[in-house]
Amino acid sequence: MNVLVFFAIPWYFVGVETGVTAVTMHVHSEPSSIESEWSALADRVGTVFSSRPSFVVNVAHALSLDFELVAIRRDGRLVASAALSLVRRGPFTLAKVIGTGLGVPIEFLSEDPEASDSLLDAIASLGYMVDADSMIANDPTVLRLAQHPSWTVEMMVRERVPVIDLAVGQSASGIRSAKSLKRLRQYRSEVQRRSSFRVEEITEVSHLDARWNDILEVAVRGIAGTTKINYLTAPHGEFAHDFLRSEARAGRLCIAGLVIDGQWAAHEIGLRTGSRMEGWLTHYDPSVGRCQPGHQLIEWFANNHDELGVDALDQGVGVNEIKSAWATSDYELVRVSAVPTAWVMSGVLVRLLRQLPPALSRMRRYVQRFR
Repeated sequence: MNVLVFFAIPWYFVGVETGVTAVTMHVHSEPSSIESEWSALADRVGTVFSSRPSFVVNVAHALSLDFELVAIRRDGRLVASAALSLVRRGPFTLAKVIGTGLGVPIEFLSEDPEASDSLLDAIASLGYMVDADSMIANDPTVLRLAQHPSWTVEMMVRERVPVIDLAVGQSASGIRSAKSLKRLRQYRSEVQRRSSFRVEEITEVSHLDARWNDILEVAVRGIAGTTKINYLTAPHGEFAHDFLRSEARAGRLCIAGLVIDGQWAAHEIGLRTGSRMEGWLTHYDPSVGRCQPGHQLIEWFANNHDELGVDALDQGVGVNEIKSAWATSDYELVRVSAVPTAWVMSGVLVRLLRQLPPALSRMRRYVQRFR
């Protein structure tokens, strides 16, 4: 059943040719009523996969989130949106930008500064506090939020996401030294002398389904004995398979897998957004660590980027030595805590909001020690 709450709020501004342009805010709690328009907006202005309905809807469904999409229309046309997960506690409603806690860069969708301002006014009018752990710092709406009179905001840089910029015709040899690439060839040759070594590319739903158990098994082995989170299985990744199937149907999925001696041994899950390939998750079986699978997979993407139709590899959340070695640029992610200025003592509340996640994390670690 589709539930649609509509607010017609008095936001207007004058257009040179059309006179008065009406701006309205809609709140959707069932995404099917807006999914096609939302997808179109994400295609026009989105920079990361986490703002697409294929990601948000699957996450919201699998994790049973209290979902709302705040949407801004200008003369009936969708121009901005924010996908939120609501947590209600007494008089307070905390709105987490969906993607928070899932290890992905996140953003609002907006066509222009006016649409961003309307979106921020709309969320403030709902009385929601906003929390997000990895917002793209140069997202136009985040930049407007920092100066917006309706909000008391605290932002803290969380990390920098490494990016590999690739010109047409460029290959891995234009990024890494001949010595580094020679070492990778030697590792491949060493494996090939006793068995086989190849890269397998997955772009289709049927191929993904056929390899899914192999992908899961490598992910489990890859993070065993570490503090890393498996975003492909419960309790964090129930959405992953359906999400990746949606991306494959849309022609945006590209998984590069290392098959060594006939066995799936490593993979990098890539998702295309415009002219960028986003590297979401990389896992490898520790038994093949000597051949440097992380470097091998990045080299493959670099050498095949023209065929893939991309000019950058966004390496996602989680900086490590492998990503840093290949990066040619980066961008900042920020933790955002925001409280409407209409709230009494909004400055105090925003500081409490900022401190809450670290406090909960410390509490969870304390409890786990005694389990």
